[in-house]
Amino acid sequence: MYKYRYLFYTVLGILVVSAGTLVYSLMSDPDPAPDFEQKKTDLNGVFSVYNGKVYALVPGNGYYEVSGARPGTFKPLEGEYNDSHIGYDGQHVYAGNRVLEGLQPAKTVALGNNYYSDGKVTYYVDRNSERNEALGTFGFLVQTVGYRFHWTDKPQNYGYPVVRLPAGRYHAVLNYAVAVNGQQSFFKGLPMPKADPHTMHALPIRFSDRSERESIDYFTDGRHVYYRDQLLPLAYHPGLYETGIEGDVASRNAYLTDQQNGMVYVDGHSFAPEPSPYRLLSADSEHANHILWLSPKGIYFYNAETEEQERAGDTPFQGKHPEELAPDVFRSGDAVYYLSASESWARKSGLQSRSTHLNRLENIRASGLQKVRSGSPDHSRVWKSGSRYFYFDDLGSSQLLPSAIYEIKEADVIQKLMDADDLGSDEVRSLLSDGKLTEPDHDTLVTASTEYNRHTNAFYWIAGGVVVFILLFALLGRIQVDPFTVKGGYLIVNNLFFKKYKLTDIQKVVFGVSVPVMSRGGALGKMQVVLSNGKRSRNYTFSSRIKLLPESQYELKSYIQKLQARLRQYGIKSELEK
Repeated sequence: MYKYRYLFYTVLGILVVSAGTLVYSLMSDPDPAPDFEQKKTDLNGVFSVYNGKVYALVPGNGYYEVSGARPGTFKPLEGEYNDSHIGYDGQHVYAGNRVLEGLQPAKTVALGNNYYSDGKVTYYVDRNSERNEALGTFGFLVQTVGYRFHWTDKPQNYGYPVVRLPAGRYHAVLNYAVAVNGQQSFFKGLPMPKADPHTMHALPIRFSDRSERESIDYFTDGRHVYYRDQLLPLAYHPGLYETGIEGDVASRNAYLTDQQNGMVYVDGHSFAPEPSPYRLLSADSEHANHILWLSPKGIYFYNAETEEQERAGDTPFQGKHPEELAPDVFRSGDAVYYLSASESWARKSGLQSRSTHLNRLENIRASGLQKVRSGSPDHSRVWKSGSRYFYFDDLGSSQLLPSAIYEIKEADVIQKLMDADDLGSDEVRSLLSDGKLTEPDHDTLVTASTEYNRHTNAFYWIAGGVVVFILLFALLGRIQVDPFTVKGGYLIVNNLFFKKYKLTDIQKVVFGVSVPVMSRGGALGKMQVVLSNGKRSRNYTFSSRIKLLPESQYELKSYIQKLQARLRQYGIKSELEK
């Protein structure tokens, strides 16, 4: 091993430099140059000209050179704000930094809804960038290091999604992502099977305050029903609508309610028909991470991670739909129920789970609960039951107020909450942190929970590393690395520092066998050099070969006998401790 020490140090140095380079590459500024922001000429917020070149901003990755674009003739395409990622020069039309092949710049126009055409060729180009799944994490890291050393172009793991449509003449319809020709309808450039292009319209979104607006996810041609470009297995009727949800996390999925049949569809997935009919518990869900649906067979929710419907538990409402007293607060019989949300985080791995809880107030009768009114216009969110006062929150978990009900602990806070016309979330959080508001005594009856496996890829990296580790040791197990080398009148210890001892200064070498507490019978060798002046080296540990599993004491003692025989050849005394 000693004769390969320079190779060993070189490899170690390369590993250290590579690790440092990787850290620098990931943390350094991704823009084209340090003075880019100060000296660029901004064209429209997406495209810029700097140092005689055109650059495009791609969300998720920063700026990229629009290769081949001519800054003298380059212009953003005229259209709405949502068309600002499209530009052109005398030769090409570009989506961000990429060419839209086949489009003639002089004839290209924005059709609306992010469709672009020159009369012959038509594209859909999404305004929001998406991750390029073809470029894996390892490939991105390699390309990033290469880019920092100017060996490769800047890696791009985000880009504007592009779909080229079949030849034809198109026009945009509705308010979002839909275009039609004479024969077909398209959502984000993808065909909507069987859809009649002449009768397409969006289904309504209905909110708890009875307001409505057009859906951007659910559509119909009067016969068929679609989630985006996906044909759903149901016929259109006027009782279909998207349920408007106010809560932050809870509103991230699109729920279609089939009022006629009591069915629910979420993001194109159908709830199971057996527990139907389903009824929405709360359209507010400001204090929830899930939408809860009541059925005769229990309470159900949609798990967005597994993309499956799950049963949260039994319904406590005894066959009757509860009355909503306030956002996420309900009355059923003489009991009061409310929603609360929670999250679980790990220090290193981040978000672990989100949950929604249906709770019942302890020792509070709904018949004895009443809203406390003040002399000013009724902005009060204070309720009373006997001598106890409660704050019914309408700000929600997005404002770090995860419970729909808090109990008020001090009299001055009651009046403050009653008189406040516009109570801010900071004020309520301050009362909560000071202990003047507390979540009341309650029973948690039902919990819906979603676990997040955000580090699935890490599992494969770790598993792959373990396999490589095992294979490496299997190969190295065939190689014997002695604990010392004798060369040029010196005994050289084969470790990281290659400590040298002059043979004439050595009195003896003492070997030993140690059995670590956790080794389950395995053993390690140890070696100590005793000098003629009485000084001793530290104990150097070793084994006969590089192995995954420790070797037996018998194997190790046999190996030590061979080492002692080598030392005798050089006139060096040795002994084995008992």
